[in-house]
Amino acid sequence: MTRLAIVGVLCVCAAQPLRAQWQFDAGLAGTREIVQLRGGTSAARLTGSLLGGEAVVTRGQFTVRLRYAQGRVANDSATRDLAVGEAALGYAPLSWVEILVGPQARTFVASGISDRRWLFWTGRVRVRGAIVPDRLASVVEVWQGLRGRLNRPEASASGGGVELGLEARLARKPLTGRLSYRIEQGRASGGIRETVEGFTLTIAFRR
Repeated sequence: MTRLAIVGVLCVCAAQPLRAQWQFDAGLAGTREIVQLRGGTSAARLTGSLLGGEAVVTRGQFTVRLRYAQGRVANDSATRDLAVGEAALGYAPLSWVEILVGPQARTFVASGISDRRWLFWTGRVRVRGAIVPDRLASVVEVWQGLRGRLNRPEASASGGGVELGLEARLARKPLTGRLSYRIEQGRASGGIRETVEGFTLTIAFRR
C-alpha cells in the first residue's frame, strides 16, 4: 500500500503542467541534541552535536525532501556515533499546509557496529504562518509513525514528534535561516523508550 501511494504521488507530480517551475533548496544544519534512553529498569542520558544537510525539490504543489545528519552523543560512561536520515514526499493542498509521507531512521553505532536502529514510516503535517510577509515565518511540523521497527531487540515500534521553528529570509539574497526545536519519541515492547530533544540551526540556499 505504501509503495502504491509513492508511485501515485510521483505520477501526479510528473503530470504537473509544464508552466510549473522547479525550485531547489539545499541547506547545511547543525544540531545540539539530548538523547534519553530507557530499557526496562536501566536509563541513560547522552548529549552531543550533529552536522548534516537537507535538499528540497519542489514543483507546483509537490515536494521531495531529503535530510541526513551524523555526529556523536556521550555521557560519562558511554559514547555512541549517531546517524539520522529522512526521505519524504509531500503535497500542499493549501499554500500554508503540506502533507508528507516517507521513512525516517535513527542508528546508534558502537565500535563500527549498529547496536540500535529505529526505522519508521511516517505521516507528517507541516504548517507555515507568515509573521512578516516574505521575510519571517513560523513553521510547525507534526509527525506520527504509521509503522515502525526496532532492530535490537527485534520488535515493532511506535513513535511521533513535533518540530517548532522560525524561518527568516535575507532581503535580496537567496538565503534562508531556520532555528527550530524538535522533540520526538520512539517506543517498543519491554519498556524500551527513546526521547530526543534538539535545537537545530539551518542555513539554506534557494535556486
